[in-house]
Order: sequence, then C-alpha cells, then structure tokens
Amino acid sequence: MIGKVTRGSNLGGLLRYLYGPGQANEHTDPHLVAGFGDPQELEPDRRADGSRDLRRLTGLLLQPLALDPFGGPEKPVWHCSVRGAPGDRVLSDAEWGRVAASVVERTGFAPEGDDLAVRWVAVRHAPDHIHIVATLARQDGGGVKTW
Repeated sequence: MIGKVTRGSNLGGLLRYLYGPGQANEHTDPHLVAGFGDPQELEPDRRADGSRDLRRLTGLLLQPLALDPFGGPEKPVWHCSVRGAPGDRVLSDAEWGRVAASVVERTGFAPEGDDLAVRWVAVRHAPDHIHIVATLARQDGGGVKTW
C-alpha cells in the first residue's frame, strides 16, 4: 500500500471532489467502504439529478469540532489517499474497508473499541485506491495527536 497524507480546512469541497466526476471523469461509482459508523447509513443520499447531497455527511464529520473550546486546529481535515502498488490485485470494498480501519487505528485517530474517537470515512471511486477523510477532533472533545 502507498499512502499520501494532506491537511486542509474545506471538508465540503473535498467531499464534493471525491464524489464528483474527477478532473477527467475518472471517478466511477463513488461510495463509502468504511467509516466511524455503518457506511450504508452514512452514505449520502442521491438528489433527483443523480448527484449526492453531501450536507448531512459533512455536518456529521464536522460536529465534533464544535466541542473544542479553541475551535480546533487551523487545518482540521485530514485526508489520506491509499493506493495499491502497481501489480497488486484489485481489492474488494470489504478489503478496502479493513485497510481504512487499520490506517485510522494505527494513526491513533480511531482505535478499535474507542466509540468517541475522531469521525472518519473512506471513499472509493476507483478500483485501485481509497480516500480516508477524518476531522481532527475527538467526539469527547479530547485532543488529537497528528505526529
């Protein structure tokens, strides 16, 4: 697996990009494969025109930032692209979901069994990679270590 981490502040824009067509219509069938809750329940609804209504998911991911008395970090959006290496077989949604859960556990953002950890989702819009998106605020208002 090959990963790349970036930080930002525009969660809505990132989700619109991940669920959108991409720069050259390369995004196919964007959907959640894992997250802080059941991916099927977190999956954004489709509008009449077929696009996704991302407002609910954006709100759910941002909600813990309101608990931080200091307003959270300057760049509270953590984004990790995880790609299979050239020559790797194509993973199923369930396998990518396990990869995503392992990444957020190993970072310490969402250890297994910690129901008050950071909120995160993993979006798959291509066969060979996923995007893990997390907000850097615990649901109990506690701090998040990023180093």
